[in-house]
Amino acid sequence: MGVCAGLSLLLVPRFWAVVTNDRPPLTLFSSTEFSRSGWSAAFGILGSLLTLLGFIMTVAHPLARAKPYIDSVFGEPCLLLGVVLLAAAVWLGCTPQSQAFDKQYLRASLAPASWIIFATGIVLSWCTLAIVRFDLIGSAPQHEPITGLLHGSPAENIFFALVLYGPSAVGCLLFPAVVRGRSRISWLTLYWCWTVAGVAFLLFSAMNYYTHAGMLVNEVSDGPALRW
Repeated sequence: MGVCAGLSLLLVPRFWAVVTNDRPPLTLFSSTEFSRSGWSAAFGILGSLLTLLGFIMTVAHPLARAKPYIDSVFGEPCLLLGVVLLAAAVWLGCTPQSQAFDKQYLRASLAPASWIIFATGIVLSWCTLAIVRFDLIGSAPQHEPITGLLHGSPAENIFFALVLYGPSAVGCLLFPAVVRGRSRISWLTLYWCWTVAGVAFLLFSAMNYYTHAGMLVNEVSDGPALRW
């Protein structure tokens, strides 16, 4: 879920840059080439995974044994993001090829959905405050490789608040202003907030495939020695 969320935060502003022929740094995609089916497929893949996994976490609460409250903070925003991405995939796939994809059409199409993104920003803002106020994430177990070295430190909790959830929330709150096109500062702020959060979500979540696997191995290993 974290990998898909990170990729989504990276791809959405770059989709906007390609369609509007904008060229902020680190776009990674050519602004002269645009494939509706390609972007629709990418959003559909990410949206399907986020919707499925976010729904399972929302209704099944798999982390309840560790922290009963963490499933809502993780699962429900991912579920909402997944549904929005699926809607974007359908919208792109159903748009007639004869329809010109210019800024005016893009702004008109995204105007209703922009308030869903804004509401998501409100949710993420409260999630950020909850992480800070209640030490929601805490620190990794001592026997977890890499992140376990920070056991007892607030570093991971601060990382989630200031690098992952905080910038994501700021970008969502700015989304309606970006769609209206009244401020380039809003657009660049959104672009960099989602880029930073997207890279952080992607790399941190990918690393968890190693750290969580190592943690499970360490939990069942005999003796005091831990594998790092």
